[in-house]
Amino acid sequence: MKKISLAVLLALIASSVAADEIKLHFIRSPLGISWRGPWSFATSAIRNSLVRGHGSRTYPIGHVFVELKCDSTGTHIFRGMTSESTGTDVERNLIFKKRYGLGIIFHTYAGKLEKDASIAADLSVIEGSARLGELAIDVSPESCARMVSYAEEFEELGYGKLYSGLQADPLKREGAGCSAFAVSFLRVGGLMDEDFNSWKQVIDIPKRFVGGPLTGYRVNPLKLLGNPFNRWSNRVPHINLAAWDPESMHRWVSQMYHRVTEEADRGNWEADASRDGDTLKVRLDMRQRETPVGPFWI
Repeated sequence: MKKISLAVLLALIASSVAADEIKLHFIRSPLGISWRGPWSFATSAIRNSLVRGHGSRTYPIGHVFVELKCDSTGTHIFRGMTSESTGTDVERNLIFKKRYGLGIIFHTYAGKLEKDASIAADLSVIEGSARLGELAIDVSPESCARMVSYAEEFEELGYGKLYSGLQADPLKREGAGCSAFAVSFLRVGGLMDEDFNSWKQVIDIPKRFVGGPLTGYRVNPLKLLGNPFNRWSNRVPHINLAAWDPESMHRWVSQMYHRVTEEADRGNWEADASRDGDTLKVRLDMRQRETPVGPFWI
């Protein structure tokens, strides 16, 4: 009888220590990105690219990393998406020589799948900074295993070589930007919630500002940089863009942190909040969510 009781006790201890989770690490830009209009978007991105960031990386339009820690299987991985080129020469060539204008945000670059040690090193440099925010979600072992399988299949199929524009959907085999890639893990794991729609920026970009293959236009940079009164508009030929935005993700963490710590309405969430220096962190419990089955791709 004592042996059975001890075994049960050990099992309970093990289950309380073991945890399966996904963490999204949101990094906002140094000075903030303005989505108010074409001029403010372009000029804020340029200003951020000129600022010295943490370590060797500036993250001029923000960035997102994914961390999966599945204690149930002993798996711990980091993933992210970025471009193969580490400088700004490619972007300058597209803007000033090929005259892409805002077509640059729809462009597919040679991609680089970021992994494990390099991501952990990048996070260690910025940990504790206000520019970093963290969303951790407790998940079921089934959900965690499915997301790990997705990460493996994404790499095996070569989609990590496609660093795609803000419009791309990773689950449609279009490659991915960093933020859409991070959100795709939540979609695959059955962890999405309508509250996360606030992470999106939805804009109507007049086609006259979009150069490159998408329109066939060539856009003089002065069209964007010379007129601060340019606006998004659906009253002219335009392209509707719904983009997952690292800045909005980071802002959501900050808002949820204050809702939890100030004991305000938390909405649908079982949520906890903490901080590491100036880095705000929120943890949600979604262990009871049903895990999807079937293919990842749509």
